[in-house]
This record gives sequence, structure tokens and C-alpha cells, in this order.
Amino acid sequence: MDEANVTFKGSLHGLTIILKEEDGFESILEQIERKVVSAGKFFKGASLHVKYRGKKLSKDQEDRVFNLLASKSGARIKSLTEDTEEPPEAQNNISGQTSPRIRMKDYYFNGINEGVTKFYRGTVRSGQLVDFKGNLVVIGDVNPGGELIASGNVIVVGSLRGIVHAGADGNKDAIVVALNLQPTQLRIADVITRSPDDEKDSRNFLVPELAYVKDNMVYIERFLPQR
Repeated sequence: MDEANVTFKGSLHGLTIILKEEDGFESILEQIERKVVSAGKFFKGASLHVKYRGKKLSKDQEDRVFNLLASKSGARIKSLTEDTEEPPEAQNNISGQTSPRIRMKDYYFNGINEGVTKFYRGTVRSGQLVDFKGNLVVIGDVNPGGELIASGNVIVVGSLRGIVHAGADGNKDAIVVALNLQPTQLRIADVITRSPDDEKDSRNFLVPELAYVKDNMVYIERFLPQR
């Protein structure tokens, strides 16, 4: 069975499932379950609005997918709806000019050095969301279950053990930096990764780490000054 016929794609506040139109529903349901189970702790603790596109589903079929995700993913599934939005390339007008909203995004976040910044001081606790249209600097810890979303870069001057989404408007040049980087889920633009099942070795000192996207994969490396 080809699981590539069902694709999971991260979005700003949730997940989009792309379905092949020619596949039967029972086959699709099996593929979704297999992907969710194989993800292990990937979705655990997240709150997700889920959309789907491609194959049309009846209300009963939507309910079955919703119940499957709610029972198998470990995430809180807030909704499941059909994605009726046009893809970004279809949002240009007839003359080929991009809409002002997209031009604004490209102007502010064409790299990692530009854009306004929000400073948040304190601990981001479980169930708490800090969301900002710009760069986000947290002076404190992010506990498991806490969530950060920024259209720019995310810097945590402390331990990051919750969920983080940088470059939420699609900027794959965005970065995530933390003094102790152990997120339950890390996302840059639409590229997602999660912490390994094994915890990191205990340390007597913090090692800053930097996460970035290269070739559609998230890489994490130590960020230490040159001596």
C-alpha cells in the first residue's frame, strides 16, 4: 500500500491532509491511521485544526477521520473541515501581480534579520500560547504543553520543551534558538520535526542550539562562540 497517497502538511495553526482523489475511503483511512501511529509522540500535546483537500468526503466519512485522529494521535483535534482555499500561486490577479498581503510578508520576512520583535518575559506554561506576527524572544522557559508561534524567528533564553513554530507565514529562512532545545514539536514554515524518543543526556550546563531548514529538513546544531 502506497502511503504517499496520503500526505500530511503542517500549517499555521494545524495540519492539512492531502488525499488522492482516486483512492477508496477505507484505503485512505488505513493510510491515515498508519501515518498517525508511526508518528508516535509527534502530535502528542498539540491542539490542531485539521483540514483536508483532494478527495471529497461525506459528513460520515469526515466524522470517522476526526474520531481516528482524536483517538490515535494524542493531540486535541479541534476541528476537521475541507480546505477550500486556493493555493498561494492562484491568488495572484490576472496581471500576475501578487496581492498586497503577500508583498507585505515578503518585505518584512525575506530573511532572518528583518521585522518587528516581541519580548515575552516569564514562563510559558502548559496550555499557554504566545503568538506574534514578527520575531519572538522569550526570556524564560517554555514548559511542555506551552506553544510559541511566530512569523519570524524564535529565540528562547531558557529551556524550550513545548511546541514551537517559526516562519509561520512560510519563511523557511527563519530560525529557532534556545539555551536548552528540547521541544516536543518544532516547525519552521511547513517543515516539522519532533524530539527523539530518548531524552538528551543530562548536563550540568546549558548548550545553546540553533534549528534551521536546509533541503526541506530541519537541522539542529550547537551554537557556540568561536574561540
